[in-house]
Amino acid sequence: METTNQLPPTGMPTWAPLKKTAFRFFFIFIGLNTWFGYNVVSSVLNVDSGKWGTWMSIFSKPLYWLDKHFYHIGFKPMEEKQFIGIIDWQVGWALMVTFIWVALVGCVIWGIADRKRKNYEKLDYWFRTYLAYYLYLAMVVYAVDKIVFVQMPFPNAASLLQPLGDKSRFLLLWNFVGVSPGYSIFTGICELVAALLVLCRRTRVFGCLFMATVMANVVCFNVFYNIVVKLLSMQLLLITLYMLVPYVSKLFKFFYLLQPVSLSEKQYTFTTRWKKYVMVALLLVPAWATYNAFVFFIEKGKKDIARQQQKVYDVTSFIKGSDTMPPLLTDTFRLKRIAFTAYRGEKFAIAYSMKDEPVNYDYKWDSATKSITFIDGDDTTKKYPLHYTELPKKQLTLTGQWKGQNVRIMLTKFEIDSMPIVTEKIKWVQGN
Repeated sequence: METTNQLPPTGMPTWAPLKKTAFRFFFIFIGLNTWFGYNVVSSVLNVDSGKWGTWMSIFSKPLYWLDKHFYHIGFKPMEEKQFIGIIDWQVGWALMVTFIWVALVGCVIWGIADRKRKNYEKLDYWFRTYLAYYLYLAMVVYAVDKIVFVQMPFPNAASLLQPLGDKSRFLLLWNFVGVSPGYSIFTGICELVAALLVLCRRTRVFGCLFMATVMANVVCFNVFYNIVVKLLSMQLLLITLYMLVPYVSKLFKFFYLLQPVSLSEKQYTFTTRWKKYVMVALLLVPAWATYNAFVFFIEKGKKDIARQQQKVYDVTSFIKGSDTMPPLLTDTFRLKRIAFTAYRGEKFAIAYSMKDEPVNYDYKWDSATKSITFIDGDDTTKKYPLHYTELPKKQLTLTGQWKGQNVRIMLTKFEIDSMPIVTEKIKWVQGN
């Protein structure tokens, strides 16, 4: 049995035809997005993304047929082997267009079959409750990722040495946030607080206003810096705005007309015992998801190699055979710099040409045999073992075979921590 607690006690209103039609459309459209676009249930249950993508790939053939004959987006299921929801790839856009058409057709059928219904007050209440949980579970992952300072870590040596003009907008944004842990933590806290406010019924309206502000900024970043989650961020913003719609007129009166308003609404509860237990269990899901997020990202952060463990060396002397090679920009064999760096726990070396063109290598640094072996990332059969000798004043000498030539390379260590972007501190008082 279900009961209602009416605040204030009023009769069930009759919705206008346009309002009922809009509800049917968004109920189907947003519902499809939350289950088949970006499914947070799979994340909460720790379902492997690859397995989830494989299961969802049953929709690939229908999507491919629709795209080939109607959308012409360019979806190629053979290239996108895993079904990855509404990321900004062809599959994401094909899904989004399909959801719109399904929602339109479903809205018409639903309207004809249920044309005598006066309103959807109860269904709308529980749908918005579901969306509040969905928003929290979706946002807590991104919030904790920023708070733990994992999503956008401090730039590694490769990023610090790359010229600004050579960076993509994506990498530029990642570096912009990464050089300031405080800003990353602040934005993560804002996302987490907004999600918590949305989750609680008494603070939901304010939470949605806060969340709309946060997500509008996120959408702008994703669009203007070409981040690959434009569709997802716009979906989360759409959900937030949808949850605000019932309060628009009251918010207008309060903020613009300066009139007192009441945001109380009819609350639906359960009296059946098992339904009550289910609701109590659901209250534990956000706490469990938050705990899992912190554990996961803290462990992920530990795998990242600290900046101090990276090494960058300038080539001060390069001898090929018996010839000392001058540092000419036209020389395609001589190296200008070698960096031993890492990203997301993966170690790699970068050999920079005289024109600062980087080439990545896997490498093995063996302190027992005093050797460094560079391994071609594209062809692992190509290996360049070099013996190293440590010298005073942070110098290193490499001798051995480099691309079929005997070389002797003198290196001088470049201190990453001496770069202004690393050493600069926040200044409260400007001046000399």
